Amino acid sequence: MAKISPDTIQQAAVWMARLWADDVNQQDKRAFQAWYDAEPEHAIAWQQLERLQEAFHKAPQSELSRAVLTHKKKGLSRRQLLVLGLFSLTNLGLIFAGRASQPRGREYITAVGELKTVTLSDGTIMTMNTDTRVYVDFDQSVRRLHLLQGEISVSSARHTASLYVTTRDGKAVPIGTRFTVKQQEHHTLVAVYEGVVELRPEQSVQLLRLKATQQAAFNPNSIMPIQHLFTTKPLWLEHKIQANGSKLTDFIADLARYRRGVISVEPQLAKYKVTGTFSTSDTDKTLQHLSEILPIEIHYRLPFWLSIKERG
Repeated sequence: MAKISPDTIQQAAVWMARLWADDVNQQDKRAFQAWYDAEPEHAIAWQQLERLQEAFHKAPQSELSRAVLTHKKKGLSRRQLLVLGLFSLTNLGLIFAGRASQPRGREYITAVGELKTVTLSDGTIMTMNTDTRVYVDFDQSVRRLHLLQGEISVSSARHTASLYVTTRDGKAVPIGTRFTVKQQEHHTLVAVYEGVVELRPEQSVQLLRLKATQQAAFNPNSIMPIQHLFTTKPLWLEHKIQANGSKLTDFIADLARYRRGVISVEPQLAKYKVTGTFSTSDTDKTLQHLSEILPIEIHYRLPFWLSIKERG
């Protein structure tokens, strides 16, 4: 069987469960067809799930498999099958997909505080921010960058094969461009500095094209409003971060990405705002500067463990 990503298996299982539901409608069917046609991998995943379901129908069935994959005269509804089917088919799909724990391709990693620039086989230049993990999977027909964590800056080279940057939230599809992709806790943030990038959430038919000087975040189901950029390139490429009226707690959480160890911050410090451009090369110096302009105290319990509290 073809090796396909666990995310695609998950999507196929969601669609199969949705099409089984009592309240499925024409809009659902059109959305499914759009997903099916979007990528060859989608069609392969769907066909494998269909074959798997057929195999279970032909095999001797336990009570559990009958409950999940067939109708029961005792009243198991399609709405219940929606839940049971999703659980079973997704997990079975992950089993037969193989290598479900990681994407295909060559792995690149940066340590905390490290920046690394790599020129890929097609001439694309990829710079990795602190604590980043990405898989590069290129062939003659498609070029994929799988961002598992962290942030990358990409200057894409011209090539006949399409380029995709995938995260757990969906895809960013560049059209001859320079852009960044950041995997955050609840969404993916894409900023465009040159050219155009199309955003494709994983479980939505919504699309959005970002132009130069624009950025937007998206999750698997939706795309957030467009915001404007005020810089011509990512500041982190120069070992800097910027705050524009940011909560102090949020700023320190961002700064902590460039520092090994633990920073403990009192929640009430969120009432203080930070504006300015700060260095990530020496986080201790940046924190000391903050303590000079804000009423906060920094206590070092260990070299890699510090706490920040309100002064007095």
